Amino acid sequence: MTSGISDTTAQEQARAALIVAVEAALDGDTDLDIGRGFRWPIVNPDWVFATETESDIDPATLGPRRSQDERITLHLSIGAFEPGNDQDAEDAAFGRAFGRLARIQQYIRENDITLGGTVLWCVPGPSNSAGATADSDAGQGRLIEIAASFVCSHRIRT
Repeated sequence: MTSGISDTTAQEQARAALIVAVEAALDGDTDLDIGRGFRWPIVNPDWVFATETESDIDPATLGPRRSQDERITLHLSIGAFEPGNDQDAEDAAFGRAFGRLARIQQYIRENDITLGGTVLWCVPGPSNSAGATADSDAGQGRLIEIAASFVCSHRIRT
C-alpha cells in the first residue's frame, strides 16, 4: 500500500508510519524513548509512545463497488520528567513536551502528510494535558504528559 488506498483498514500501517515520522521529527533528541506502544518501565526521562487507534467508516460514503472512506485517529502519549519541585522544573518539562508535539505536528504537515503513503492525508487533531504533577505527588520532580491525536483519511477499496 503506497497510495492511501487499500483493501482493508490501514490502522496498523498508519500507526507504524506515525512512529517513523516521530523518529524523523525528533531525530537527534536525547534522553527520549520512542515506541509503537506504551512501555514500562520508561528508560529515559521523556517519551513519545503510540497508544490507541480508532477507525470510523461513514456508511454514507459506501460506493457502488463497496469502497469506503475510513477516518483513522492515531493517539500519542508525549511525556517529560524534570527533577526538582519548583516552577523552573515544571516549565522545563512543559517546554520539552509541548516543543516535541509542535515538531511532530510541523514535520507531518510539511514533510509527510500521507504518512509514507499509508493514508491520503494526516493532520494534527485534538490534544490535551492535565498539567504537571501536583506538589503532593511530585516526589523528586515534575511530570507532564500530553495525549495528542492525529486524524487521517484512508480509502478502503474492495
